[in-house]
Amino acid sequence: MVELYHFWSSVCSVRVRMALEEKGVEWVSRYIDLFKFDQLQPSYLAISPNGVVPALVHNGVPVRESLVINEYIDEVFDGPSLSPSDPIARARMREFNKACEDDFTPIVKLTLMKYILPKLRRRWGEDALHAYAEKRPSRYLKDLHGRALRGDIDEHELAECNENIQLLLDKVEAILSSPEFGPDANGHQWIVGTFSLADICIAPYMYRLYALGAEQFWSDTRRPNVARWYSQLSARPAFKVAVEWPDESGGGYEEVNLTSQPLNLTR
Repeated sequence: MVELYHFWSSVCSVRVRMALEEKGVEWVSRYIDLFKFDQLQPSYLAISPNGVVPALVHNGVPVRESLVINEYIDEVFDGPSLSPSDPIARARMREFNKACEDDFTPIVKLTLMKYILPKLRRRWGEDALHAYAEKRPSRYLKDLHGRALRGDIDEHELAECNENIQLLLDKVEAILSSPEFGPDANGHQWIVGTFSLADICIAPYMYRLYALGAEQFWSDTRRPNVARWYSQLSARPAFKVAVEWPDESGGGYEEVNLTSQPLNLTR
C-alpha cells in the first residue's frame, strides 16, 4: 500500500505526485491541511518529525524528503525509468536536483510568505499564527515565518529574490541549450537529455512562478529553450494531475489570492 501525505499547493508535494503518476503507481491520498496546521499534529509528527510535507508511507514504512522519495519511487516501482541510464547524465541529474533545491526553495518560500501570510493573518488572527510559527520543528521555517509575521521581509529583499529568479531562469536556459545532451527520440529537449527526475524536480517551481504571474519571462523570444521545455512539460498528463490536485479542504489560491500580486521581475 502506498500512502502520500501531502498538501495540494506544496511544491514538494506536487513533485512527488508527478513522479507517482509518471510511474503509474496507485496511491492513497492522506491530506495534510497546512492552513489548519495538520502538520503539527502528533500523529503526523510521528511520520514526519520536522512537520513538513510530503511524506510517503509504503507498506507502513515512511520515506521522507521529496528528492529522496522520488528516487525511491523510481527504484522500487515498475514503470518507465525516471533516471538516465548513462552514469554521467545520472550524475548531472542529481547535481541539478541539488542546485534546484538549494536555489529555488528559499526564493519561492520567501515570496509566498510575503503574499500569503497577510491573508492567513485575517483568517486565523495574530496570536494563532505566532503560536503556529513557534511550533515549527524546522528552525529555518520558524525563523522565516516569524520574520514574515513581524513584517521583516521588505521590498528590497523581495527585489533581490526576483533578481535571483532571473539568474536561475538564465541557468535553465543555458542547460537546455547545452550540447552535452541532445534531444530525446521524439525531438524533445529535457534537462539531462531524456525526461527524468530533474524535470520533475523543477516542474513545481516553474508552475509556482507561472501562478505568480512570472511566465512572461520565458517565451519564443525570451529564453526560448525554457519556453519550449515548459510547453512540453506542462502537456504531460502527470504534470496536469500533479498541479491540478484539488484542495481537499475546499480552499485554494482564490482564498489566499496568490495570483493577485504577480512577481515584479524587471528584466
